[in-house]
Amino acid sequence: MNTVYFQPPNIKKEFCEIGFISETDSEYIWYLNEPCKVLIKDVKIIDKENVVYDKKNMAHRVRR
Repeated sequence: MNTVYFQPPNIKKEFCEIGFISETDSEYIWYLNEPCKVLIKDVKIIDKENVVYDKKNMAHRVRR
């Protein structure tokens, strides 16, 4: 399973979500910790080198 970091349209630009792309459903990104998915074309994919985990807020942040 390849991890994908992405920003849905309704999230603050300093944060991102984490998910994966299923081999059987390649048009969607499935959220890692929730039973839902989002269309790939509706999100911005973030390079994993630009993502850090903020332990204090328990969230993934995008480096600028």
